[in-house]
Amino acid sequence: MTKRCLLLLVLMIAAGAATALPAGAQLPPATPDPSIADGSAQQALTAARARWKRAKVRSYDYEVKRTCFCPYTGWIAVKVRGGVVSKRSNAAASDLASVPRLFRVIQRAITDKAHKLTVRYGARGVPVEVFMDSIQYAADDEWGFDVRRFKRR
Repeated sequence: MTKRCLLLLVLMIAAGAATALPAGAQLPPATPDPSIADGSAQQALTAARARWKRAKVRSYDYEVKRTCFCPYTGWIAVKVRGGVVSKRSNAAASDLASVPRLFRVIQRAITDKAHKLTVRYGARGVPVEVFMDSIQYAADDEWGFDVRRFKRR
């Protein structure tokens, strides 16, 4: 372990200890994102899936970038032909390697009642910007993805 990594680890442990709850104290109940609680996130996802289905896009390309507290992978090229993933430039992005898979990620956040969820859909229903914070009282669990250069083939 490098000195820099060791220092970072010590700082993270110290920060956690400084914010620890007193013995017997409990965190307030976690709250889901208001758009999940009121059903509007599910309605938006359902409408986006319907637009995607109406567009009848079976072959397409796009680039996706994961945003999180994780190793930076940059933009990942995805190619889908006949509804089947034919290529992606990074095997770590399998959960982001088709539009239906992007929908599944969003559905999971809704089903699991994520604390924060922000989604922006494009004209065909393709999710183009997603951010989620799954657990209200956890640090560094926030993540999302951006999609660009979507092109029907």
